[in-house]
This record gives sequence, structure tokens and C-alpha cells, in this order.
Amino acid sequence: MSRLEEAAAKACCADLYQSELARLILGDTRHPGGLRLTHRLGRLMGLRRDDWVVDLASGNGASASAISRAFHCRVVGIEYGRAAALEAREKARAAPIPSRAGFIQGDAEQPPLRAGRFDAVFAECSLSLFPDKARAVGEAVRLLRPGGKLGLSDVTVAPGCLPPELDGSLGRLLCLADALDVNGYTGLLEEAGLEDLYREDASNEVLGLLEELQAKLGAFTAWQSFQNVNDAGATTSPRFNGMDWSVLLHQVKELVTAGRLGYWLYVAQKTAEPGRD
Repeated sequence: MSRLEEAAAKACCADLYQSELARLILGDTRHPGGLRLTHRLGRLMGLRRDDWVVDLASGNGASASAISRAFHCRVVGIEYGRAAALEAREKARAAPIPSRAGFIQGDAEQPPLRAGRFDAVFAECSLSLFPDKARAVGEAVRLLRPGGKLGLSDVTVAPGCLPPELDGSLGRLLCLADALDVNGYTGLLEEAGLEDLYREDASNEVLGLLEELQAKLGAFTAWQSFQNVNDAGATTSPRFNGMDWSVLLHQVKELVTAGRLGYWLYVAQKTAEPGRD
């Protein structure tokens, strides 16, 4: 993929994540488990007061602000989409409980930040979207000081298991189309020289997200049924955006139950520099 193609893909993803469909499906935090899982990742990373932390692909800033408030640390959120970065700044200013979170527009694969400056870097449901995942992990490691922690939470997908409907923009919206399997993320972290790798299965959070989505779509289709009564007096099959969502949700649930689709947390540490304690 050329740089121009990469830029176009990133801009497309940024716009997609700001869409109303993204808000409907993923909610404000844009990832399974919401802020509860964000706090879990922060605890696994051992975040402390006054730590300097980077949130890669920070979206509307919900996770970065929550991490800052919960752990009393300083967070820099990097977001490719200009609209999302501006939204994050406005939300941070308007929040009733202030945080030490700031937001900049930039490419998370080439973060405009000083090397070796940060105690922790985290990325929630975003590495799966990066065109060059190895480069993104390498840049995250570059930002870390020796002994710093990298934390990831992301969708895992076994190769070749997705239904055709999830191979396009909808699959990217759900972090599925370009996601790796469980060992794929482990390999990226190990190849980047990170150590003390910990991983945790949080796949039940996907089932929870699917249940929430099913409830939202159920309300929508209940309304839609009043608009689509056929001549025989029966309602048509409920559809949204031209797709039968009930069938698709059932397929995704089956993949999760079979262990072919999941959601995992990863934490690893940057090694100390040679010759230093």
C-alpha cells in the first residue's frame, strides 16, 4: 500500500468512527467493555500518579480523560481525525471533573512526540485498524522510556472466519476486517523487543456489546415494522442500512462462542537500555 493509499484509508476510518452508525454500534467509548475495561487495562499497566501516558487513536477522548482522572496521570491523546480531536478537546474543557488529558491531531503510526519520554502507551481497539501494525508498535516502543509499559486491547479474529458482510467498511468499523488472531498480536509485541508479556481474554465483552446492539436494533425494528406492513398484513423482515442485522448478529455470536472471534488485553514492558539498571 502506498503512502497516499494509507492516508486515504486512515481518513476513511476516522470519518467512519465519527459517524452516527459508529455511535449506535459502539457507544461513546467505541470499544467493547467501555470504560470499565479501560480502567482494567490501566491497572494491568500499573499506571501511577503523574505518569506521562499516550493514547494512540484517542477518538473523542473518553478513554484518555477517564484514565487521567482514575490514575491521576497526564495523558496525551493522538487522533488522526480533526473533528474527533476537536470534540475531545471540547469535552475535556466542559467536563465537570477536570482531567490532565490533552489532545492533538496526528498520525498514531508516526506520533509527533519525543522518544523515550513516556511511562506508558495504550491503544484500545485501534491497532487492528492500522495499515502497518508493526510500524505502529515500533513507534509506540520508541515513545516509551526504558521500563515503560505498552497496553493494548483489541479484537481478535481467526483467519478466514468472517462472513462476507464484514469484509468491508462495516468490518473495519467493528475492528474486524484487518484484525489479527490472538497470537498475531503477541508476535508483534515480541518482535518489537517487548518483554514480560501478559495477555487476558475479555471476549465476553463482545457478547455484552452484541446484546446491547441487539436491544438498540430491536427498538429500531419495532418502529420500522409499523412502516413496512405488507399487503397480507404481516411485517417484512427487519432490516437496517439494507442488511438483515438479526442474521449478522447471530453469525458474530456464533464466532465468539466458538472462540474464533474475541477481545483480548495485552501488556508488555520495554526492556532497560544495555548497561543500565
